[in-house]
Amino acid sequence: MPPANLTPTKWPKNLTAEHLHRLVRAERDPRRALALFDAATAAPVSTSAPTQILPSPDTVSLLTSRLASAGLLPLATSLLSRSRALFPSNHLPLAHSLLADMRAAGFGPTTATYNVLLKAHCSDADAPIDHAVRLFRNIPKPDACSYNTVIDGLCRRSRRAEAQELFSEMVENGVAPTVVTYTTIINWLAREGCLDDALEMFDEMGRRGIAPNVITYSSLIDGLCKGGRASSALDLLERLTKEVKLPNTIIYSSVINGLCKEGLLREAMEVLDRMRLQGRKPDAGLFGKLIVGLSDAGRAVEAANYLDEMVLAGVQPNRVTWSLHVRINVAVVTALCVKGEVGRAFQVYQSMRTRGISTEPSIFHLLVEFFCKKNHLEKAACVVLDMLSERCIPERETWDVIVSGYWSKKKVRQEAEQIWNQLAVI
Repeated sequence: MPPANLTPTKWPKNLTAEHLHRLVRAERDPRRALALFDAATAAPVSTSAPTQILPSPDTVSLLTSRLASAGLLPLATSLLSRSRALFPSNHLPLAHSLLADMRAAGFGPTTATYNVLLKAHCSDADAPIDHAVRLFRNIPKPDACSYNTVIDGLCRRSRRAEAQELFSEMVENGVAPTVVTYTTIINWLAREGCLDDALEMFDEMGRRGIAPNVITYSSLIDGLCKGGRASSALDLLERLTKEVKLPNTIIYSSVINGLCKEGLLREAMEVLDRMRLQGRKPDAGLFGKLIVGLSDAGRAVEAANYLDEMVLAGVQPNRVTWSLHVRINVAVVTALCVKGEVGRAFQVYQSMRTRGISTEPSIFHLLVEFFCKKNHLEKAACVVLDMLSERCIPERETWDVIVSGYWSKKKVRQEAEQIWNQLAVI
């Protein structure tokens, strides 16, 4: 902790990273220098505090070296760990600088120090993972955190076989795997479609008495749903609920999407209902998966009912979800037209107009053609007028459909023929 008797620092109006570096360098007491650093890099809590700045990598390197040289290793390690968030592209040089200074000062790096270095190597996408593995081999007594970090780094670089070998070594060396260890491997196995292996890992967790967390379930359920095994995902969802862990929206979304893709619509509707009973509100993405699934299966009226529920629930389009709402409504209108549901199709269309959901030219034409075929010319004419009001010029095919529709009316044809005959006489 910084000394309590630290005298207030007179901060300049516009504190810069260069000025902070000079202050840290001039302060002989490393604890006081750290207090200065923390005050300048933290969000201001009063008008007298400095404006928050981003320190330079040189300042962090200087301060970590001085802390390490003074034997304040926990403070040096903590500062280095925090600096990774500040300098995602420069934390490796800082980390190695700290390690070199510690060795020069005669201090042997602890496992915790090595873990900071490992994290820096593995989280840097440009850093070769082999460097992290070599560093790991230098740790006298690696702990679960050491193993977990390297296993995750190997998995991220698609070196899953080596990650599993390291996991086996971890067990053989008497280092107990944690829920993080299992979740990391299960996540990457599921992502790569190795679902049986992921399920075996999941079962092994249970045999070892390690309780999976929501992230473990989420990773495995998502992989099963994407791999065409939604029924197995549904079983896991049941197990998760029995363990008194409420599934999150991501899990529900994965299960509903997987069930819809496999045509298990009844089960998908049950999951959505269960989700709402647990107080979770479906968003446009969740509603959309089920609505589009029902539409594609020809269950147009049910799809329209869920669309109504979505609107009544207050799920409105925004800048991010606009195209999704358009796609959902278009799917329902198209399905209703295919099923010959004239009134409901027009109702959904009008609802789209009321809510400002844009209509694609192809849907305008579909509606005109559909209403004319069903002899609802007034509705067709309404759609054409809406097209013109949006400056969407109907194609020739659209005009042909509606003109042909009116021409088929007996009175219209008789009037037109009479006018033509009169013109012929003249």
